[in-house]
Amino acid sequence: MMIREKKLIWLIVFLLLLGACAPVAELETTEPPLPTLTNTALPPTETPLPTATATNTAIPPTPTATQTLVPTATVTPHPGFSNLFKFYQAWTFEDITYFYFMNAYVDDTIYAIVDDLEGKTYPLTCPLDQTYPQDLRCYSEELFKGKKEYKVTFFADPERQYPFYEEVVETKLDETYLTYDNCEAEYRIYDGKCYSAMTCYDDDGNVVYSYDNIPDTGNFEGFTVPCP
Repeated sequence: MMIREKKLIWLIVFLLLLGACAPVAELETTEPPLPTLTNTALPPTETPLPTATATNTAIPPTPTATQTLVPTATVTPHPGFSNLFKFYQAWTFEDITYFYFMNAYVDDTIYAIVDDLEGKTYPLTCPLDQTYPQDLRCYSEELFKGKKEYKVTFFADPERQYPFYEEVVETKLDETYLTYDNCEAEYRIYDGKCYSAMTCYDDDGNVVYSYDNIPDTGNFEGFTVPCP
């Protein structure tokens, strides 16, 4: 009995040893194949746009209309003419009408408007006479003859807005039209007053106009060109 049991034990031990020595089957570890990369374009991703950063920027105020004051011209009062100022004569020459005034004693050109007293007016420009700078040789590029009396208004500005002297003069434009270039003038002083004489001639030497207020008596103080 003991012998069988021992044999049985050895048999079990032998079988166990046999099983332990048998080769263990290798477990196959097969890795799954890697995916093949293809040249497939990925869908574009939306790039975030930069956002405006709020700043505390002051908005300039809307400009409002500013009333600009236009400076007004300051007109210096004209000193006027001398006490001896007077109208001498009027004439026409080569489609120009002349009005001559003596003893104005102004420093520069002045301006005038002539009214024929019947609703017609004419502008006059009055520069100093080159020969007698104390006189005015006014002219207009219009012929306005045929009237005897004219009202002449003098202005200090070329726009003729500031009158300073006015006079109604008596002419001979209704009779004879003279050429001042054919006239001779003479000035004399008696008792501190100026007197003058003028004689005008036509192209043939005939006297067409004569003016003389020189007195026959008085204290003669000499000649002057022109009167002071």
